[in-house]
Amino acid sequence: MAKRNAQGNGTIRHRPDGLWEARYTFKDELGQPQRGSVYAKTQKECRQKLTTVLREIDDGCFQKPVKQYTVAEWFREWLKTYCVNLKPRTIDDYKKRSKKYIIPNLGKVKLSALTGVQVQRFINRLSDGHKEQKPLSPKSVQNIHGVLHSALKQAVMSGIISRNPADNTKLPKAKKPALKPLMDDSIPAFLEVIKGDPYERVYIVDLFSGLRQSEILGLQWQDINFEDGEITVCRQLQKSRNGEGYIFLDETKNGKDRTIAVAPAVMDVLKAQKRQQAQWKLAAGPAWSNEHDLVFTNEMGGHLCHVTVYQHFKKLVKQIGMDETRFHDLRHSTAIMALQNGCSPKLVQQLLGHYSSSFTMDVYGAVSKTMQKDSQERMQKFIEQVSNL
Repeated sequence: MAKRNAQGNGTIRHRPDGLWEARYTFKDELGQPQRGSVYAKTQKECRQKLTTVLREIDDGCFQKPVKQYTVAEWFREWLKTYCVNLKPRTIDDYKKRSKKYIIPNLGKVKLSALTGVQVQRFINRLSDGHKEQKPLSPKSVQNIHGVLHSALKQAVMSGIISRNPADNTKLPKAKKPALKPLMDDSIPAFLEVIKGDPYERVYIVDLFSGLRQSEILGLQWQDINFEDGEITVCRQLQKSRNGEGYIFLDETKNGKDRTIAVAPAVMDVLKAQKRQQAQWKLAAGPAWSNEHDLVFTNEMGGHLCHVTVYQHFKKLVKQIGMDETRFHDLRHSTAIMALQNGCSPKLVQQLLGHYSSSFTMDVYGAVSKTMQKDSQERMQKFIEQVSNL
């Protein structure tokens, strides 16, 4: 059917699909003219809708119509507009999961039409796998759902949809990774095997301070208080997930700085590192480059690479029969040693930068044999005291 305008009114037209469309002009929040449309099945109904809109514009109570996004369109808007202040690595993760999983499966669906059933089927598909994709781990599925839920939550807050269809999704349960910390006899064995390794001081400081890998590799000399024996943890060196190198961040994982008191022996290791670095700087001459004043560098002042430090670590722990121990398990080792030596869960929480002491105890519920033995001995003494009453 050919387009034609309604008689006596050039703002109303009959569309090829049979609907009547009335166009109007309004000014946005910046005072710029914008166009809008209303639609109806009949010319009369369309004109009535147009009259109502024009009256609202004249009375100053007109509300700009909300754009009807598809899921793909909203994700592009969300990433561009609402995620700009997130950490670069977080943004990389969001973009990757959106592009690889969410948009291919849900992208064409109108955001306002997306249902909880569609979201559940999407999650089940990720978990079960299909001919184009292997089943994902429960943790991966949870992470993808987290991105979807966050984007939809923002859509609700922005008034684009009235409810979040990802609110009541049934997610697969992920098993917590088994902790493989260095404990008891394995600690002296580890300290012996790392002697002479290029990253020996990194491992020692980390074992007795509980820093995350990104935190210890981003540590600067201004963060070390030799006089008070303290380390301030307030920055990270992160490896970008998109393969574009490394990123220095002036904040920790949870966004909160923390100051930890470490043993004098740890400070002695840091002093030895400072002396070593001074020798490297002298030998390198003009080629020396340590623009971030990092504590741990290579011989030319460059930052250390996460992968290299990790691979060295894995070779070393394998030599003492601790093949499954990860670099991150050094944090767990720190916590267990602190608990063994009488530190309260609250102090351990502050040491590691956990958000609550209950989380700390959930993580370290499986304690070392030494702690179990101490508990047995204390219980035995108590029983003997009670029995003598």
